Amino acid sequence: MTKETPLWLQAGVYPARLDRYFIEEVMRRTPRVFRGLAVTQRAAGPNFTVDVSAGSCVVLGTTQANQGMYFCRSTAVENVAVPATPAAPRTDSVIVHVNDPNAGGSAGDNWVISVISGTVLPTDSLLLATIARTTGEVSITNAAITDVRPLGEWAWTVSTAAPSGRGVPGDLWVQCT
Repeated sequence: MTKETPLWLQAGVYPARLDRYFIEEVMRRTPRVFRGLAVTQRAAGPNFTVDVSAGSCVVLGTTQANQGMYFCRSTAVENVAVPATPAAPRTDSVIVHVNDPNAGGSAGDNWVISVISGTVLPTDSLLLATIARTTGEVSITNAAITDVRPLGEWAWTVSTAAPSGRGVPGDLWVQCT
């Protein structure tokens, strides 16, 4: 049996991949946004950039088997450039992308928020929003942005109907699935 060093021992030495395995187990391999990272038109006036609010998320590593999940956190609004106006209508994607050279990425450990042309996502990325692009557009506005952030852990509904006949009729219920 091969045992790995437990995480977070005082003076313990272990690979970062163990942290990523832990995050993957806790998050059940489900990439998600914990808070923020909302994509909107540029607050200082629409142009060919978008603002992404501060926030945090986990991104599933997909470049290698058993790569784990990465926790990413931004503490300020990021202003991100959008690709040039297209010659034909298309949908662009606003993503969080992790670059891990130990998992096949290019040099430099980092993560970025970027806008890519089209909807084919690179490995090790999480989709935050799509942007409907048109020929002749003069800026990117909120009307063109669709929020697709995977929020929370469970799907839920709010209702006044008690689930399975329990409780008092008329009470407010939140049902998680």
